[in-house]
Amino acid sequence: MKKITLIILLAGLLLAGCGKDKTKDEAALSPDSPNPQSQEEQKAAEIKEPQLPGAILVMVDNHRKAYPQSGLDKADWVYEIIAEGGITRYMALYYHEEAERIGPVRSARYYFVQLAKGYNAPLAHAGGNQDALQLIHDIKMKDLDEIYNSGAYFWRDKARKMPHNLYSGTDKLVQGAQARKLSLVAPPTFPEATGQVKGSPHGDITIDYSVGKYTYIVTWHYNGDHYERSMDGKKHVMEDGISITADNIIVMTAQTKEVVKEQLESEIKLIGKGSAYYFMDKMAAQGSWEKTSASASLKFYDENGAPLKIKPGKTWVQVIPGPSALSYH
Repeated sequence: MKKITLIILLAGLLLAGCGKDKTKDEAALSPDSPNPQSQEEQKAAEIKEPQLPGAILVMVDNHRKAYPQSGLDKADWVYEIIAEGGITRYMALYYHEEAERIGPVRSARYYFVQLAKGYNAPLAHAGGNQDALQLIHDIKMKDLDEIYNSGAYFWRDKARKMPHNLYSGTDKLVQGAQARKLSLVAPPTFPEATGQVKGSPHGDITIDYSVGKYTYIVTWHYNGDHYERSMDGKKHVMEDGISITADNIIVMTAQTKEVVKEQLESEIKLIGKGSAYYFMDKMAAQGSWEKTSASASLKFYDENGAPLKIKPGKTWVQVIPGPSALSYH
């Protein structure tokens, strides 16, 4: 009799549990929920909090033999600057999203080192020219160099030809930073742009990095939600098929010249100030940038001289020699 009574009690408890309201998680996943979360909404919610203990910076190849690249779509910020002869290079900052595969990883230039120092973040790269390597030493840069001190945290893809086959990932680079006792810190933040972004409506943003016979044109097209990136008329797509998009586009002018040292390379003046152009929600505005020293953060200001407000999301910074390289009307 006691056994039968126990069974009845358990059955009653189970029925009572089934009659309770769904939990918030269950309601979000239920197809009958009036506002079920899409996979995109769930992913956006997940990446609001950083997935890395601090920012990591990586030099990424943009030679045509490096296409398609990996991991640029996961970066919070990406800087694109001419490396030599119209060929640009990227410095990508990772903090909110992990990336299993980033690359191809290439060498540093002194102006990228100056930018990286302003973030107080480790810079992952494969060697560099003499000026860059000397500056890394002089300013005590947090350094993850595949050639000289951190080879264990990179790998070569045998399916590709050197030097366009070196890769790493955020997990490995965090391990490398911790092994070398390089502190990991959050990147500087910007005031958030809310409501209607101020500015003037604009068309496609075109940046012409072409030099001589080398043609290289970047285009950003606003699709009603974010900016889509193309290179020479083709969508910029990663190795896994993901297209590059951004929420903020910043174009900044910096004094640039080509020099021949050990080989042809660019000299970019990023210590100082200059003009800047901002694009958000298909609205364009002008302002300025300033970097007072290698260790100082790069600052952006609106046309009134106030700190720039940007939209939450991904930001790409295009560094150009002058305004003639940019069109957006």
